[in-house]
Amino acid sequence: MRRPLFWCLVAILAAHLALACTKVPILGRRQLNVIPDAIMLPIGASAYQSTLAGLKLAERGEQHQTVQQVGERIAHAVSGQDFDWEFALVRDAETVNAWALPGGKVAVYTGILPICSNEAGLAFIMAHEIGHVVARHGSERLSQQLAVLGGLAGLYLYLDNKTELSQEQQAIILASVGVGAEVGLVLPFSRKHEREADVIGMMYMSSAGYPPQQAIDIWERMEQGGSGSALPAFLSTHPSHDDRAENLRDWLPNAKRRYERNKLDRDTTSTLWD
Repeated sequence: MRRPLFWCLVAILAAHLALACTKVPILGRRQLNVIPDAIMLPIGASAYQSTLAGLKLAERGEQHQTVQQVGERIAHAVSGQDFDWEFALVRDAETVNAWALPGGKVAVYTGILPICSNEAGLAFIMAHEIGHVVARHGSERLSQQLAVLGGLAGLYLYLDNKTELSQEQQAIILASVGVGAEVGLVLPFSRKHEREADVIGMMYMSSAGYPPQQAIDIWERMEQGGSGSALPAFLSTHPSHDDRAENLRDWLPNAKRRYERNKLDRDTTSTLWD
């Protein structure tokens, strides 16, 4: 490739990457997102419908209504985001989980309700998932994966054209670099995303009028319930429950100030689910 053309392509790529840099809400971290909402939102909506089609949903009753009300209250506290929010309650008492997809599609499993214990606990779980959506963690992760794949492809071309290594030796090097990228880049970012969603979620729940201490209580109950990962911390996509609780304690004073300005005139911490 001619040098002028090469440097022209580099300049175009650099300009595109600069324009793709955005900031994570509340925390202000700069992130690289090269996948636009015009692509991610339809993917999220389609995946949401196809996933729910294979699950048993609670479409009426007190639990369903509580999930809808809490979700709408949290979504209302999110400013500057034009998402088509949807909230689903999945009837699965064995699964302690909740998840969200790009565009504001959130699902909560009945198995996590005892961990939530009350409306405020549910507010944190849903606000955490909403935090992932608003921070666009899904598109950032995809951007990271594309960057890793692009880097590996470039390394392969270099090894194939500029070295005398055999195909087997090249494969060993590429595999080693791929593992290093996964452990050194992708997994740490996943843990960072979880911590960010915790903080964003605690702030959103506080803005919606729910006491932020419940966010810390959630992870303490998770720890007591023994639902932590058995993987070493450096290979886990999620931080430990203790680590998450400690991280939230640092942000608690700020969250409390938000809560005091917006707290509801009713008790949201009385036990609903045992």
